[in-house]
Amino acid sequence: MRSNAMSEDLRALSRRLRPALIAFFTRRLRDPALAEDLTQDLFCRLAANPARDSANPEAYVFQIAANLVRDHYRRETVRGRYRRIAELADDREIDRIDAERTLSGRENVGRVAAVLNTLPERTRNIFILYRLEGMQRKPIADAFGISVSAVEKHIASAMRLLLEELGMPQ
Repeated sequence: MRSNAMSEDLRALSRRLRPALIAFFTRRLRDPALAEDLTQDLFCRLAANPARDSANPEAYVFQIAANLVRDHYRRETVRGRYRRIAELADDREIDRIDAERTLSGRENVGRVAAVLNTLPERTRNIFILYRLEGMQRKPIADAFGISVSAVEKHIASAMRLLLEELGMPQ
């Protein structure tokens, strides 16, 4: 019974305030279709949260409307920034990251890690220090107590195995 009375109150409020709300949104957003959408959204919010008893329901409704306009402008600001970034990426021919590319990259990293795990420990450590950590050959040679030539052989061995296992031409 109580729910039925609230839905009647909401219908009455909608009949009374809908034209004013549409005008409110249209004035601020200059888009009648968006004004309709936001008015509908406002009444959906009121229906979902009927516990509000207000001495001045009109003021409460228009406060929600003002918040919806603010939220709309915030979203549009973020979308505008994203569009500008996307346009910059297009202008510079930067590839966009998508889910398929991310998954493919993760799979490739997994395959490389699996191949690296098959290497002898010393060769793996030298390769990681050189290729992933960016360490120079001489400091690696000093750290392992071997010649620079030996470091180069370990790196070449690891590269050969990686290329072979990943099916890349050598």
